[in-house]
Amino acid sequence: MIAIVAVLGGLVAVLLLRPADAAVPVTETMQTSSPEPEPAPQEEPVSEPSAPVAADPDTPTASEAPALSAGRYVDYNSSVVAASGYNETILFFHAAWCPECRAFERAITAESIPAGVQIVKVNYDSSDDLRQKYGVTIQSTFVKVASNGDRVSTWVGYGRDKSLAAVLENT
Repeated sequence: MIAIVAVLGGLVAVLLLRPADAAVPVTETMQTSSPEPEPAPQEEPVSEPSAPVAADPDTPTASEAPALSAGRYVDYNSSVVAASGYNETILFFHAAWCPECRAFERAITAESIPAGVQIVKVNYDSSDDLRQKYGVTIQSTFVKVASNGDRVSTWVGYGRDKSLAAVLENT
């Protein structure tokens, strides 16, 4: 009789001292006539930071930040510069008769332009107003512009490395 009381006391102690979310193993001797379904596994709780972190009001959150469009190489028109989805716009003053320009164009189209970057091909011969606005005096000139069309930087690629990487690094 003492042995039975000791075993039952041990079982009661195990049940009372186990964590609330621990599963109790079911053995043949403990099984009842109507077994209950096993509880779903519980996920580990995620610890919260001790103090809330203030968001920077000038930094857009992931849900507010505009998605970047696929990189592209397109012909110039007035609406292209301000197109949404591009955080970098580079005007490429190109002349069809210029071997340097043709080499740059082959390099640009042979590679993948990064997302958010657009290279805009401007006809050097017929765009006197844009050449004057940006101070372009020679074909194979690349001008990085802001979305409002203001010049950010200029790089003359004539006689330089003919690669997309060179264009992106130097403008």
